[in-house]
Amino acid sequence: MEFLLFQPPYLGYGVVIGLNAVIHVIISHGIAIGTVSMIALAEYVGVSKHMVEGEVFAKKLLTPTVVAVTGVGTITGVGIWFTTSAMVPAGIGSMLRIFFWPWFIEWLVFVLETVFLLFIYLKWDAWAGRKMYRVYFGFAYSGLGILSAVLITGILGFMLTPDGWPWNKNFWSAFFNPSFLPQLFLRLGVSFSLGVLFAAGCLLFTKAGRQFRAAMMRIYGSVFLISCVIASLSAWWYFTAVPSTFKTFAILATLTSYLSQKPEIFWTVNAASSLVLLAFAALLLARAALLSRLLVIPVLLVSFFLVGEYENIREFIRGPYLMPGYMYSNQILLKESYFFRKEGLLPNAYWFNELVPNPSETDKGAFLFAQNCSSCHTIEGVNDIKDKVQGRTEDGIAVILNHTNDMVPFMPPFSGNGEERHILAKFLFQLNLKGGNGPSSPYPRGGPGSDE
Repeated sequence: MEFLLFQPPYLGYGVVIGLNAVIHVIISHGIAIGTVSMIALAEYVGVSKHMVEGEVFAKKLLTPTVVAVTGVGTITGVGIWFTTSAMVPAGIGSMLRIFFWPWFIEWLVFVLETVFLLFIYLKWDAWAGRKMYRVYFGFAYSGLGILSAVLITGILGFMLTPDGWPWNKNFWSAFFNPSFLPQLFLRLGVSFSLGVLFAAGCLLFTKAGRQFRAAMMRIYGSVFLISCVIASLSAWWYFTAVPSTFKTFAILATLTSYLSQKPEIFWTVNAASSLVLLAFAALLLARAALLSRLLVIPVLLVSFFLVGEYENIREFIRGPYLMPGYMYSNQILLKESYFFRKEGLLPNAYWFNELVPNPSETDKGAFLFAQNCSSCHTIEGVNDIKDKVQGRTEDGIAVILNHTNDMVPFMPPFSGNGEERHILAKFLFQLNLKGGNGPSSPYPRGGPGSDE
């Protein structure tokens, strides 16, 4: 099924989807799984050691946690579906056909998570005489969060390591793909690491008894250190499962094309980030409250950077595919690409022909750009295509379009016949002419529903 194309201005849909996804991961993993577990742990320590500060601290941390999870977490979760449905409809549609039941079950688990969390919050004071109920339900909620992560990890792992699915179409080989387990442990390690950071930040900057604070710093420090070790080992395991052809793009995914020629920058920054995390774990274990307080914000920023870096690498390195062996990143199926090279893309573009019945050369070029290139490039925005073709001749651009995948392995091949390749080359060449910005929409005459 062919879908209408939508191009968000300036950022491009990769950045829009990516930013929303990173925020959602930090909340759905770090807060929903990690922080709620740390709240239950604090309550358990308070009850078992008869420290009333545990109950006070847990309740104080629970309120912003509920707001973050049910507010921002829910909005960004829905935002993922909204952005992917609008910008990558063919891709998300194919994924739903493969993973309908895991996603359906995950939606049910999400609803149950929300009910559990609100139930804990609303019943907190009513359980004053049965405080262990707070602990039991807190860890039960975290268990639901882990189950949700299990269901999602199989789907996300498939998008990089689909195993034999493109050929055998077997659901189980798709879900339990080679990167399933390492990515699951990596996500759980990150979840509890972030959870400790949020909880420790609250602990360090709120009033608490010295004895309770010291006890929780030791516990949180141990959890943080173990979680970081698990995340680090899982990351190494994960990248051993990733095909070698993809791993070569990891550094380029993080750095610019120029800086990627100096890979020592990548390793130095990541090594320094690891040292910062280890230093914070050591300070918590040593119960050095003042130094921990000074370091908690930098450690949070470093952690957000590492989460964003991982998500960016995971998305980038699978290029030129959205689903390896099945669909390119521009949502064109591998088998369709061969057809379009022979028969042409424009004659087979239903919506374009319906909405632009008498297209000009510029209209055709704008659509060919949108269909082939807009998954990564924008016009006068992030990763501007004008910068990439500046200084090149029209014929030179046409030659590049004929060898995109040969010259840049993470770019999909051009889908279209020879005539269309020259139409797109002319469109790209004219973008850099004086006053020639060109339309950024695949439907330049007003788009769907326009009266123009």
